[in-house]
Parts: sequence; structure tokens; C-alpha cells
Amino acid sequence: MLDLAMRSVRFVFRGLALLLGALSATGAILAHGGRFSGHLDVLTHFALIYLAAAAVVLIGAMTAAPGRARLAMALLGGVAAAASLALILPELMRPSPPHAAATAAGQIKVIQFNVSRRDARLEERARWIAQQDPDFLILEESTPAMRAAVLAHLPRHMSCGMTCETVIFTRTAPEKTDRPRRGRYGLGPAIAIVHMAPEDGGYILVGTHYTWPTHVRNHRENTARMLQLIDPLPKGRMIVTGDFNSTPWSFARAREDARNGLERRTRAMPSWPTTFGVPFLPIDHVYAGTELRTVKVERGPNLGSDHYPILAVLALASD
Repeated sequence: MLDLAMRSVRFVFRGLALLLGALSATGAILAHGGRFSGHLDVLTHFALIYLAAAAVVLIGAMTAAPGRARLAMALLGGVAAAASLALILPELMRPSPPHAAATAAGQIKVIQFNVSRRDARLEERARWIAQQDPDFLILEESTPAMRAAVLAHLPRHMSCGMTCETVIFTRTAPEKTDRPRRGRYGLGPAIAIVHMAPEDGGYILVGTHYTWPTHVRNHRENTARMLQLIDPLPKGRMIVTGDFNSTPWSFARAREDARNGLERRTRAMPSWPTTFGVPFLPIDHVYAGTELRTVKVERGPNLGSDHYPILAVLALASD
């Protein structure tokens, strides 16, 4: 009976491993069709999942008894791993923007945080933000309670877009605040833009929130509207940050990165979800212009949202 039970367990394990390998290999291969199809590009966002599944299948192949099932597991796991790594490696291998030393002069601190319309742990959030003392704070999906908590702990000037869900807090009053409409079909992203006075650095801050990539047409219009808004603006001291709902291995993100005239300072930094403390999608990004160097970029703590905050310290180029 024990021997029969063990054979049954091995049979079920082989079946599940083969199924997992087939699904991950198929998903990873089809994701490369994202070069041509917005719908297939949705599959690219799960590249890390395909890679993790491939690792499980390959480990299963190494521990399985020799035979056709073992060979099939090895082939499926290998294909899934190769196809998913082909998506991920360009992000890991892209050149790093110029860095600045921790002691560099002219540093500014930026915090990007999608608070997910949740009012949980407001005091903890506001205290952490105040402790960081950012020069610029960008929130998405903010609520009146969240904004009030920030202002109660951190004296700042608050600028909104068309709604205050996407909001930018600045240390000094902006010279100008743009509240752009959502553009063609009303499908542009939630966005706010502030222009700081020359004596305050002359920075241009853009906070944004894109829709989910599964809404293919809307997501494409988000990108088109963002580019339309920032194309005419000087890029040297521009900072664009927000929840783009888009991973760096998607072809749509790569195309936008090539078009926006900025350098993305986040690199494969998972920020969603906070569930179980294991984020696997890097969808919150920080971009900056060529007059700004990166001192550090790091993920903040779990503060009750389904996103982690992103903290970036930048410095003006000295050369």
C-alpha cells in the first residue's frame, strides 16, 4: 500500500510539473508577441512568475526518475526559463544612469507612493513620511484623510491635478501648477505637474497614475497623453514618477522609455503587492532628466497600502 501511495504521489507530481512547465513556457513565448500586440504584451508583466515556475519544473526534472517525463520537464522548464530571461535580462543589463556620491551637493529627496485609497495606518504613514522629510512627495489614489494626515505632520504646499487623488507636495510653493485634462477620449492618466521657481531649483515634477495594462486601449492612451504633455517641456531637471501599472520588461514600457527623453532610475524594483511581504511586479517608477544624478533609490516599508513607497535621492550634476 505504501509503495502504491508513493507511485501515486510521483504520478501526480509529474503531471503537475508538466502542466506548470507547459503553461509557463507557453506564457513566456507568447509574451514575446508583445512586440506587435498590446494584448500579448500583457503577458510580459508575469515574466518573473514564468521564471519562478521554470525553476520549480527544472528542480523537479533533476529529482525525477530518468524517462520521458523527466526529459519533457527539462525541456519545458528550459524553454520557459530562456523565454522569460530574454524578457527580463535587458532591464538588468541596461546601462545605469550616472550616480552621485552620498555626500554630493544639491541633493533632493523624492517619495512616490500609491496609497490605494486606503486610510489604514494613517498616522504611521504620515510619521514615516515626515521622518524622511522629502523635498517632493507624490501620492496617487490619495484620500482627503491621507492628505490631511500628511499636512498635519509635514508642512508642505499641496498641488493637485484635475482631482486630488494624484497630488504633489512641495517644500516651497510652485511657480506654476498644471492641471491637464485627460486628453483624447478622456483616457489619459491621472496627472499633476508642478513647475518650481528657478530659485527653488527649477525642477518640473510630474506625478501620474496609469490604468491597468489589461485595459489595452486605455493604457496606450495613457502613454500617448503623457508623452504629449511632457514633450514640449525642458527635460534637464524634470522628474516623472508614479504608478505606471507597467513592468520594465513590457514592450510598451520600453517604447515609452525610449520616447520620453528621461532616464528611469528604478531598476527591476518590485513594488506591488504588499501581500505576504513578497512583491513581484515593479510597476512604480521614477524618471529624471540628465541634469540629475542618482544618489540612491530604495523601496520603503509596508505602510498599509498594496504598494510599497519608493524613495529616490537625486543630486544636481556637478559637471
